[in-house]
Amino acid sequence: MDITIKNQLLKDFENYMTSFYASFNRFSLDDFSGFSSTILNYYVSNKFIMLNEKKEAAFYLTTLYNKGIGNRITDDHLQLISEMITNDSSIDFNVVKRLFN
Repeated sequence: MDITIKNQLLKDFENYMTSFYASFNRFSLDDFSGFSSTILNYYVSNKFIMLNEKKEAAFYLTTLYNKGIGNRITDDHLQLISEMITNDSSIDFNVVKRLFN
């Protein structure tokens, strides 16, 4: 995964998390996983990232979330969470709307 993709994912994560938190006063693991699976599937479908990069991108987003909550998630659980995100093929258009509108 190149630096352009990482920078875009970081920007998307920060923008979405900030907007979501401002609206709902939370950004739980469920909220994060919905965002992550949606943005990665959206980018795969639009050819911004390749399908073979999805797992690495999911892990990258998961580490960003972990940093945001004070690194409380263990490495084993980071792997499990990123694997769950990788295997989720859903797109929540409420997430897309919040991020791109």
